[in-house]
Amino acid sequence: MGEKVNGDTEDGSPARRKRSSSLNNGTTHTKTQHHSSEGSSGEGDSEQEQELTTEQKDGAFSNFYISKETIELLRARGVSYLFPVQVKTFYPIYDGKDVIAQAWTGTGKTFSFAIPLIEKLQGDTQERRRGRSPKVLVLTPTRELANQVANDFKDITRKLTVACFYGGTSYNGQIDLIRSGIDILVGTPGRIKDHLQNGKLELCKLKHVVLDEVDQMLDMGFAEQVEDILRVAYKKDSEDNPQTLLFSATCPNWVYDVAKKYMKSRYEQIDLIGKRTQKAATTVEHLAIECHWTQKEAVIGDVIQVYSGSHGRTIVFCETKKEANELALNASIKQDCQSLHGDIPQKQREITLKGFRNGAFKVLVATNVAARGLDIPEVDLVVQGSPPKDVESYIHRSGRTGRAGRTGICICFYQPKEEYQLRYVEQKAGITFKRVGVPTATDIIKASSKDAIRCLDSVPQTAIDYFKESARWLIEEKGAVEALAAALAHISGATSIEQRSLLNSDVISVF
Repeated sequence: MGEKVNGDTEDGSPARRKRSSSLNNGTTHTKTQHHSSEGSSGEGDSEQEQELTTEQKDGAFSNFYISKETIELLRARGVSYLFPVQVKTFYPIYDGKDVIAQAWTGTGKTFSFAIPLIEKLQGDTQERRRGRSPKVLVLTPTRELANQVANDFKDITRKLTVACFYGGTSYNGQIDLIRSGIDILVGTPGRIKDHLQNGKLELCKLKHVVLDEVDQMLDMGFAEQVEDILRVAYKKDSEDNPQTLLFSATCPNWVYDVAKKYMKSRYEQIDLIGKRTQKAATTVEHLAIECHWTQKEAVIGDVIQVYSGSHGRTIVFCETKKEANELALNASIKQDCQSLHGDIPQKQREITLKGFRNGAFKVLVATNVAARGLDIPEVDLVVQGSPPKDVESYIHRSGRTGRAGRTGICICFYQPKEEYQLRYVEQKAGITFKRVGVPTATDIIKASSKDAIRCLDSVPQTAIDYFKESARWLIEEKGAVEALAAALAHISGATSIEQRSLLNSDVISVF
């Protein structure tokens, strides 16, 4: 068994035996030796365990009271062990403690509360009647995050009803769900408050309340709405109040104000950032490019080509909706590209995000609406068009890449007059930007060549056969190397290359 956290003791201790006896609820939980179900010898198990990292050993499902059916659903989602934030929070949440958890964006915060809460609810033998009010309420600052959190819950339970309420969608469908009965309700503060004021939703049976991305709720002005909702479900100084879980990447004072009002005095604080100087994710490389605003759109296209390529996934953050729309249509970005911002209808935003997740297009140009909480897997590159106005924004935007243990790159554009903003971010976030020049013609050609070669691998043999005669003719006319080089240049679109000044990004030659 991996290292114990939060005061957990070794197997066989009174604390563990007590947990074991409380699980006699008809749900089968994993408590066996790791790998024992595979039927291999003890020696084989030992060899296999030696290949696991410390993180994998600590996060092994066998270390936690997780039902076999939940494990199967987690594996279907590609989760083979719990991440550190999930390891640290599982037993405090499972044991009913109030928790404030602070961790980097992209470390798996959603599953850290979803897994233990689902295990608690599925272990409850009480009949789930029609019209039942929710036992779990999760509040999120954005519609996109609400959808994502709800889908994460749905992916790992087949017994519980999960509903997601947010603005821009029909009230009638949500009211129908309330009448049918809900176990887990995820939503934005505005829409949840609407249903409370209209008398359609009751929160009197709540057992667990989760505030996700708490600092963003404060930034977006939701503090008052959140507290209005909490006052409905909480009684002053009552031990029967719901378990309260606050999750965030940063913890402003409002978090602790909420804790004093609504959490039990002996709440547990779990900090995976702590006093480390680096507040941004350690899996992200931070680069900065000095570029005049008149050249920025063209240079962004080159940056995407060099650092992400045609097959990588990129998010570009802009400050305004107008800038996002214009950049998404700019011919300098050769990859398929779409924009995402607050003026786009909710249905279209969902379609856009789904397309980006599924790889239908490779570049997403977004305003801050997409900067928080969205779990978009395998983002290779994040580009910020200018230094952010606050450090938290940079941390969360850069956190779109380098998620779930992967590495990533975040590139921030700046003008000379914005140098001080970069230094401020470096100081407060505990990072160092590596100053790099704009991509050179050689950089672009190398990246384009790699993309073109990858494209060749995907050509079926049947198609190749049709072009062999032309290929032989070309080789006879130009020679093999010359012919293939010309073909690669044409495939990559590198028939005209701009050479830029490393000092000011201006075009100095075209060839």
